[in-house]
Amino acid sequence: MDSSGAAPAAVDDVLRVLAGPDDVDLQDLLRLAAVLCDAEAAGMTIRRQDCFHVPLTFGIEPFVCPADDTFCATVMDRDEVVVVPDAQERAEFRTISWVDGTRASTRFYASAPLHSPDGGSLGRLCVIDPRPHDLGPLQRRSLGTLAASVTQLIELRLRRETDLGTSRPEGEAATTVVSQIAAELSHDMRVPLAALTAGVELLEDQLADHRTPTVDTLLERMRSSAGRLLRMLEQNLDLDPAETRRTSTDVDLGRVVERLVADSAHVLDPVGAVVETRNLPVVRADPDAMYAVLQNLLGNAVKFARPDVAPWIRVTARRRPGGYRIAVRDNGVGIPDERRAQAFALFQRGDHDVEGHGIGLATVSRLVRAHRGDVGIDAVPEGGTEVWFELPDEP
Repeated sequence: MDSSGAAPAAVDDVLRVLAGPDDVDLQDLLRLAAVLCDAEAAGMTIRRQDCFHVPLTFGIEPFVCPADDTFCATVMDRDEVVVVPDAQERAEFRTISWVDGTRASTRFYASAPLHSPDGGSLGRLCVIDPRPHDLGPLQRRSLGTLAASVTQLIELRLRRETDLGTSRPEGEAATTVVSQIAAELSHDMRVPLAALTAGVELLEDQLADHRTPTVDTLLERMRSSAGRLLRMLEQNLDLDPAETRRTSTDVDLGRVVERLVADSAHVLDPVGAVVETRNLPVVRADPDAMYAVLQNLLGNAVKFARPDVAPWIRVTARRRPGGYRIAVRDNGVGIPDERRAQAFALFQRGDHDVEGHGIGLATVSRLVRAHRGDVGIDAVPEGGTEVWFELPDEP
């Protein structure tokens, strides 16, 4: 890799794609890094000019810090895992605010390099702890593997943003363009996804004699996320419902929501979101499609919350002739009557001040219709939105 810094434009692109709420995979990697290194906190540091931006963290709040007051500035040119067992014994670190007690009283620091798509040095995957200690060979290799996985995920997000942001046509032209994008994404994402999957498998092998319940849970979540993404690439990227392949099996929607809430804790908890469920059935459907449908609906409910009002989301179901209607109700800003009819069209967004590509509800509609179901939106009298979808007993 190029040891020089990443181009300023590349750094800005990375910081932009890391500013959104869709960071469950990266959050899991940070949490795993902290656990593996027996550290209290972890973060992704991105150098931009004379500062380090830390947009994603575990154990501490995100922050921006002058470069000369960081560990990372000293080790940015080292394309390897760096371990500082006791920062108070190192003159170059002893006076920074993370060591002298101003911000923290850090003793242990370790990091591995992150790279931008142009090959430049982007930042570091870091772990810190108030207790001095060292890392063994297995822990060092694992931290390097996790940093490589973070780099791959950043590249995926940049590719997705670039491809989906190149055009906003309408009607059939929109479907044609996005179909082409989907085909390219399906092909191009396989290599970094394979690297991520291999990294998880490597960690499992290396940690065979050092497993804990927390590590097992995180590894299982990462493995599950990678497998789900691969199946979505293979099955669900077609935009024509007639061409969307699906595998129908018994799907417990209550369990799907439980898994979603666990996977999205880093998004739900900071805003105080409450998710309630009631009478959710077992349906015949594709499990990954149901996860994607409910993920989009819950994500929208959080994204379009009212200012200074904690999101409240209720997922319910009721029996209808030949199937079920599942409804996701929230207390958010709602969708104006004049926009409701077009809400499921490609590139339609209820609020242009909110980040997004305008394909979330289009994805919901496509996946539900692939199950021979229907979708709709109802206003909530007391404020908010209720998005519903119907599934037949036999899709």
